[in-house]
Amino acid sequence: MDRLNTACYSLIASAFVLAGLLVATAIDRVTPAAQAGMVVNKETLTMLTAKTRPDEEAMFVLDGLNQVLLIYRLDVAKKQLELSAAAYLPDLFQEGGDGQPKPR
Repeated sequence: MDRLNTACYSLIASAFVLAGLLVATAIDRVTPAAQAGMVVNKETLTMLTAKTRPDEEAMFVLDGLNQVLLIYRLDVAKKQLELSAAAYLPDLFQEGGDGQPKPR
């Protein structure tokens, strides 16, 4: 192998390394990061707000006493708050973990 072939293979290998670094950096910029806007913890109640869409926020309410997670959607443009989902936590964390409520 002469110097020209060695230089070509080295350039190709460095191009692959640089392309991999570029893809890894681009994924971090494209993938949205979850950021909590505000967290309030009072006795057995925890509330957290987070931006879920560009024009929408969600408020997550964790009731430790009743073991319930409530998710409210806040539509900032319409100034509305509506219950989006509710989950009974023991059902979510029972054996099997499929998130489906188990018969009692």
